[in-house]
Amino acid sequence: LLLLDEPTNHLDATAVHWLEEHLRAHRGTLVAVTHDRGFLERVSTTILEVDRDDRAVRRYGDGWAGYRAAKAAARRGALQRYTEWVEDVSRTEELLEAAGRRLAVTGRDPRQGFGKHRRSSEAKLGGQVRSVRERLDALRRNPVAEPPAPLRFAAVPQPADGAPAQGPVAELDGVRVGERLCLEGLLTIAPGQRILVSGENGAGKTTLLRVLAGDLEPDAGTARRPARTGYLAQELPPHSTRLPLLDAFAAGRPGPPDEHVDRLLALGLFREEDLHVPVAALSAGQRRRLQLARLVTRPADLLILDEPTNHIALDLVEDLQSALAAYPGAVIAVSHDRT
Repeated sequence: LLLLDEPTNHLDATAVHWLEEHLRAHRGTLVAVTHDRGFLERVSTTILEVDRDDRAVRRYGDGWAGYRAAKAAARRGALQRYTEWVEDVSRTEELLEAAGRRLAVTGRDPRQGFGKHRRSSEAKLGGQVRSVRERLDALRRNPVAEPPAPLRFAAVPQPADGAPAQGPVAELDGVRVGERLCLEGLLTIAPGQRILVSGENGAGKTTLLRVLAGDLEPDAGTARRPARTGYLAQELPPHSTRLPLLDAFAAGRPGPPDEHVDRLLALGLFREEDLHVPVAALSAGQRRRLQLARLVTRPADLLILDEPTNHIALDLVEDLQSALAAYPGAVIAVSHDRT
């Protein structure tokens, strides 16, 4: 039995390929926690999902493709059941209202007769009202829960001042950082350009991004960053704040935290019940989403992303890709995500 926790994190492409081939040849049982879709496609045969809403564990066969198909079908079914329940409640309420109106006018309509004929009519209508009311009560006692809205990375990062930058958004010239990075010549990043930085572990990819972001000053050479820059570091902060999630999101922004509630919730990355949880109590994935939320709500002409899919749930990775595809600014990224 092999137990692996995020086995492809921090591995370069060569190491990941070796690991996958080794695991595919492994004759024993393998249990892995991973957010790597390529790893799931190539290695897994069964996926167990821990649902954050009901804390249940669900089993999906046929690997990654089977998981995606089953999840989509399950959500469609749950949404259909909820929609049918809502429609049933609405129809029953209308029936009850209509029956009540008919009962209210009983006795004022001469066509209903007199004496025992009128009493018979009233009793019949009264029985209908009771029957409809009992059905409505039963529906309300056994509600069908609305499926939780899937968390979504809905925001598209906006370029500074609402318009793409003119001229280079960043330049590095002859930059050197100890033995970690030696950049010969000039690296220029143009507006709207998309750059993927690849290389073996230890080649200096993260160092390059840190210099571009202004997080690290080079020992030699020049770094020019005329544009506003958004930077997503690879590692989570080592010491999490005790501030509530909402306060941490609003830190450094004008106005009290409560003014930022709608903006944060609109991103689809958190639910309202998460807002007052201390950041230190959040999972690694939730803290990563907090970083993303702060990143995409600040204007930037250049996004610098170091392993942006680390710690992000599988259903968010594709939404992140879509959001970045629609972003008009420049992007430079280091990523081992292969899907």
